[in-house]
Amino acid sequence: MKIIQIVGFKNSGKTSLSTELIRSLVSNGFRTASLKHHGHGGEPLGLENTDSYKQQQAGAIVAGVEGSGMFQLKHVNGWNMEQLIAIYRLFNIDVLVIEGFKYENHPKIVLINNKEELSLLKQLTNIIAVVSAVSMEESSISFPVFSYDQIEKLCLFYIEHYVVN
Repeated sequence: MKIIQIVGFKNSGKTSLSTELIRSLVSNGFRTASLKHHGHGGEPLGLENTDSYKQQQAGAIVAGVEGSGMFQLKHVNGWNMEQLIAIYRLFNIDVLVIEGFKYENHPKIVLINNKEELSLLKQLTNIIAVVSAVSMEESSISFPVFSYDQIEKLCLFYIEHYVVN
């Protein structure tokens, strides 16, 4: 399973890029899945006041609930990236598109909206491409840079260089 992270600051276009990349991967025949980091604090959908919550409070290390195709799984100690990826491997996925988790060490595309965000390029590892709204001519980066109006080109670049090979 190939993994690609889409990272950037809040409102940088991560979801838009993730969605376009998933569309492109699927249209090229790749079984694709997504994982989004809920970085806004709290539980994404929450289990409080549910039967699963009561079971967790009774001592279950992992509590889950499924209904209508939705599966929530809560781990008392939280999830680490290796555990999350292991779950996705069960589904025989070709590509996992991860939105967020910027400090993990998987191949990533970084979104830059302004000059202040350029510092992100020095903080992160395993960058394979950048989508930038600012000029990158003066920076000494070694990966391809795309503008926000070149998302289709970026998707093709990723598929050609990182999925097919």
